Amino acid sequence: MTLAGWLAALGIGLLAGAVSGLVGIGGGAIMVPFLYFFLARPEISGIIYPAADQAVVAHATSLAVIIPISLRGTWLYHRAGRVDWDSVWRMGLSSILFAIVGARVAVWAPAGALKVSFGVFLIVIGTRLVLGKKDAADKSHIDPKARTIRALIGGAMVGFFSALLGVGGGLVAIPVLIYWLHLPMEKVSATSLAIITFTAATGVATYLISGHLAYPMASGALTYFHVWAAFALAIGAFIAVPLGTEAQLRMPAAKLRYLFAIVFFVLGGRIVVTNLLDLLRG
Repeated sequence: MTLAGWLAALGIGLLAGAVSGLVGIGGGAIMVPFLYFFLARPEISGIIYPAADQAVVAHATSLAVIIPISLRGTWLYHRAGRVDWDSVWRMGLSSILFAIVGARVAVWAPAGALKVSFGVFLIVIGTRLVLGKKDAADKSHIDPKARTIRALIGGAMVGFFSALLGVGGGLVAIPVLIYWLHLPMEKVSATSLAIITFTAATGVATYLISGHLAYPMASGALTYFHVWAAFALAIGAFIAVPLGTEAQLRMPAAKLRYLFAIVFFVLGGRIVVTNLLDLLRG
């Protein structure tokens, strides 16, 4: 990698880490578009991959970086007592099993149309958060047995739709935690980050056992991951995660609702527009 490449990856890692700690979405929404741009411009990155392999390397490298991001954020939130571990273990383990199912379905499913639908879903959730007058956690009390069942089903949704749609687990986990498990708003980001650790680790393991690219490995490449790009991103993210978590810990629940809404509007809109354009071109 070039010096410019190192500095660019480090800067994006700082941004991804801060946003991940603040919102609980893992950072893939920031890192993947950057890696698309980065890998397509070897004069900046110093990394040479054929165009056909750049997307898979971007996804795999992003997933590898999400693991230390989510672990760092989870630990910081755990010390503050914000992680709902009962939900984490049940949803996390369930998400692993159904991520495998989602990955298999994704082979033949109409991905573009599904992603547009998911983007619309995120915009609807964002609208509901803005218009809602109460915390979702205030709407009902769920007994322990029902909560266990809901957590297992919620984890299945996170794993399945994350793998099927190729989106970060946090984008699925946050609505599930708010509206399905009725988790207190201040615990949503923390619990989402912990769950993301499971989904990201599953994705990384899948890439590791999938073999090598059918191309001579660029310097610093390991199967589908570019080690030095991941390292630079991870350093920046590891430094910045505490900034996001600290800001979130000081934020009242009412403002958290609007924070989540903004994230869903921005990312949902981006997913809809990008995939609609791809469908129209096709």
